[in-house]
Amino acid sequence: MDMISEVRDFFENHPRAEWLIPAVLCLIFMAQLLLSVRQLSQTADEATHLYAGYRYLKCGDETFSGEHPPLARLVAVLPLLPRHPPVNCTPVWPDAVKQATAAQAWFYSQDWRAVLFQSRMAVSVFALGLCILVWVMARRMFGLGTAVLATLLLVFEPNILANGALVMTDTVVTALLPLAVFSFYLWCCRHSRWLVLFSGIALGLTLLAKHSGLIAVPSLVILAIVDPSLRNPAIRRGGKEIFRNLVAVGIMCAVAVPVIWTGYGWHYDLTPAREPAATHVLLFVEKTHLLPLAYVEGIAALKQIPASSAPVFILGKVYPSGQWFFYPLNLLIRCTVATLAALLLACGGIVLGFKLRSREYLFLLIPAAIFIALCIRSTVSGGIRYVLPVLPFLLIAGAAGILELAKRVQWMKYVVPGLLILHAASSLRAFPNYLSYANELWGGPTKTYQYLPWIDAGQSYWQVRQYTESHTSEDCWVLTKWQWDPEIYVPRCKAFSYWKGKPISPSMRGTVFVSSSLLTTTNPAEVLGAESFRGITPTDTIGGSAMLVYKGDFDTRGAASMGAIGGVEIAISSRHLAEALELSDYSIQMSPRHFFPHYCRSVVLSKLGRRDAALQELEVARSLLAGDPLRTLELRLAGEVQRGLDRTSRIPR
Repeated sequence: MDMISEVRDFFENHPRAEWLIPAVLCLIFMAQLLLSVRQLSQTADEATHLYAGYRYLKCGDETFSGEHPPLARLVAVLPLLPRHPPVNCTPVWPDAVKQATAAQAWFYSQDWRAVLFQSRMAVSVFALGLCILVWVMARRMFGLGTAVLATLLLVFEPNILANGALVMTDTVVTALLPLAVFSFYLWCCRHSRWLVLFSGIALGLTLLAKHSGLIAVPSLVILAIVDPSLRNPAIRRGGKEIFRNLVAVGIMCAVAVPVIWTGYGWHYDLTPAREPAATHVLLFVEKTHLLPLAYVEGIAALKQIPASSAPVFILGKVYPSGQWFFYPLNLLIRCTVATLAALLLACGGIVLGFKLRSREYLFLLIPAAIFIALCIRSTVSGGIRYVLPVLPFLLIAGAAGILELAKRVQWMKYVVPGLLILHAASSLRAFPNYLSYANELWGGPTKTYQYLPWIDAGQSYWQVRQYTESHTSEDCWVLTKWQWDPEIYVPRCKAFSYWKGKPISPSMRGTVFVSSSLLTTTNPAEVLGAESFRGITPTDTIGGSAMLVYKGDFDTRGAASMGAIGGVEIAISSRHLAEALELSDYSIQMSPRHFFPHYCRSVVLSKLGRRDAALQELEVARSLLAGDPLRTLELRLAGEVQRGLDRTSRIPR
């Protein structure tokens, strides 16, 4: 460690030169981020976030996808303002499918390539801020060595690189949650009134980033109590400090409220009256107009997600609902082996150095523990991006712990640089396919889809196009999960999906590109659509394992049935019931032994007023569903059978 000591001594004697280190690291980080994101097609929800943000600025309308706070969207649409793309300001009520369709139509009606890249560059400001923040936090809490190591771990962290420039809310809250915690840490060290004000603003921005940012409030409260309790065992002195800390947290929350109101333009509600919030606390907030109505409704929407209707694919098996180990498993698969090893080794260093740096470790580990605990309790299985906010805390604590261990164990001076090299090599090997990253213990990015859902978010259509130009001249198809048309990116291939609702050939010959998310989805129609490719080893993979390549002759009657079911829903929404019945008959003809076509036909029959026939069809669906992994749907169908079809209104998603 002599060379490291010499470098540390040089920068301590030349403090201005020290900033060259984070400057270079941030440059490397942003280069990876922007070079990779240029190669990604539009991903799920990006168009919706852009359209929602632009409608909000131009129309003052938060009805469109209003369940999300606006901060990320407002920053993302700033590059669009000089372009003045046209927008229809007619309110669009909360229907996820119609919203997605409207957003896609608006997005692809303009120079969408330039819009997408510029918006991603705007959002990447938060990723850059996170890189700087990790340096500053680690430098202030533990010193130069920890700052260098923690920032290096972040710079090559594949999950941060995967999401850092996407027009989503995840990176924004990942950058702002540590800022709120760190600013409160600084206040606990200095007790400056300006730090309380800054901390309140940081907290308000965190709450404006994503509703999961609400975790900052209980984290700060617990830190306000635990920190003095450990450092001042004397009841009287510790009690005074706890009271002062809690008052500071209360002031921070008071400052955060007008920050939230500013994000919503100081409008309580820009829409007609809607249903009241679901819980007593939210009802009180709504009645007192303490926060904007859209913000309160977003929280209420999260609380109303039913556990029983969320089957999930994990490790090759479908579970009837979310499992507690889903997010810990994501971290084990999606973090590099070097990061996992560093965190494991750091545990010893944290124990050894906790007495000297108890406050610092508490401010890092308590928010991370609370966040992970709430994710474990959650029934929403959304992937690694949902737990991104814990990574900055863990990386800093891990860097501090492993360096503390290196002071006491001689051989650690070889382990630390070795882990850094392995970390960077594993990450760079996945470039630009960070969204499908898995570490080597799980087979790497080409195997991720075998263990986790949602590996394909629509990011690999440009790579599919490159593949078709260099690998095949035969007929090709793209079987996608998402609402937008892959033919925009891959014009020479025929594209089909549940959402297009168009006839699909019951047999195919040539090259078929299949979204890996279709093999892990629990949507009944899409499960049916991908059945021809389930259990078959793909010829190749694209985008890590986002898209799977199959070549040969395929019986795609399941996909044909899926396309017909999509057409049934479109026909029902258009009130073309005769067409819907014809399509439902065709879907049964293609897949007579699958429950979902029969259920769809029962819905159409109920719309036509043929109650007895509808009930009979539902009984068939129920009998076919027995023993299906999606057995949670059996309860829903059984309820329909018992209650009749009076309340049947649409095909379940």
